[in-house]
Amino acid sequence: MIFENAYKMDPCEEARNYYRLAVINDISLDKFNQMQNYYGSLKEVFAASEEELRSTGLFTELQIAKIRWTTKEKSLMEDYERMLSSDIRMIPITDREYPVMLKEIKDPPLAIFLKGELPGNYMPVISVIGARRCTGYGESVSHRIGELAGASGIAVVSGMARGIDSMAQIGAVEAGGYSLAVLGGGVDVIYPKESLKLYRALEEKGGILSEFPPGTQPLKPYFAMRNRLISGLSDAVCVIEAKEQSGTLITVDCALDQGREVYAVPGRICDHTSFGTNELIRQGATVVSDVQLFIQDVLKKYGIMRQVRSLETKDDPLQKKLATFSETELKIIANLDEDSFTLDMMGEKCGVPGMELLGTCLMLTEQEIVVSMGAGRFKAGKKGLELKHALEKLNDMQYN
Repeated sequence: MIFENAYKMDPCEEARNYYRLAVINDISLDKFNQMQNYYGSLKEVFAASEEELRSTGLFTELQIAKIRWTTKEKSLMEDYERMLSSDIRMIPITDREYPVMLKEIKDPPLAIFLKGELPGNYMPVISVIGARRCTGYGESVSHRIGELAGASGIAVVSGMARGIDSMAQIGAVEAGGYSLAVLGGGVDVIYPKESLKLYRALEEKGGILSEFPPGTQPLKPYFAMRNRLISGLSDAVCVIEAKEQSGTLITVDCALDQGREVYAVPGRICDHTSFGTNELIRQGATVVSDVQLFIQDVLKKYGIMRQVRSLETKDDPLQKKLATFSETELKIIANLDEDSFTLDMMGEKCGVPGMELLGTCLMLTEQEIVVSMGAGRFKAGKKGLELKHALEKLNDMQYN
């Protein structure tokens, strides 16, 4: 529950208060929910005195000072009004447009700022990250992955940094695809300056996102903070070149905490930029041994929701039925065949830990879509194979 009735009160005033929260940038989602339980709206939070805020036991002294400062600083609202007159949008966590995947991470920003557009609801999303000082090999692979992803309808998320990040995004845009840059400063602050051309392209053909208010200058701690957003917005993370001590590996840690699949491109063992990726592979990351196969794998695992969009307009009753399933259920249906399977086998195909599929498989068993064979094994039922065929038919219609 997160101030669900906020916009029923005074949308303009509540929006200003979300802007204040973004400036404070020190209120977690848990603290935000505690505030909801104590106050009826953000208006009451920012109207409270220091003594009242202190009496709740919710805030540190620094947070109290920041809350009171944001209500007194006149230039803050002037900055807010300037933002409204620009092409920058603020999207609070209560807004329907706020990305669902981002909302589900453990520490989402309470508001995000955006230039351009967010990726479509049914687009598979990958983040491509890696070394700034990359080799020609890494640069080439990154651009090719971005290019194929863009041409295949996969959104590419990265940080617009020089090297691997920007090359993947350039590849996606040049292929006519979509890319989103997540910045470690305000969305109106172009960093690095050499990415100006890419920045302009993303304004027109993609998006630029940040949790920091416009005008915020990029600082080292902010880059570490934004890494969780890069992985949080993505279905999977692809790492291309990373040194032993690398900021790229922070994003990988975030991805693993968030349950995202990690892919890694192997590198030459004599290159210092290969240590991070080769070590990730040794620890169990999925190897990218062929760029086209990687893109096909992403589409198979994460493109299912895109395949079932607009199903309400279809005449085929089986295709309409597909629209009632969750994404995980659809992944299982897409990977059914005549052979039996264990949870681990299906989990590997779906890109989901096997034990997380148990409840889903049991629900599909009740619908006779899969059949339990005992001893932890399942097989496709007649209904399951019919739905698999309907999904393949729909896929052929949309991609051929």
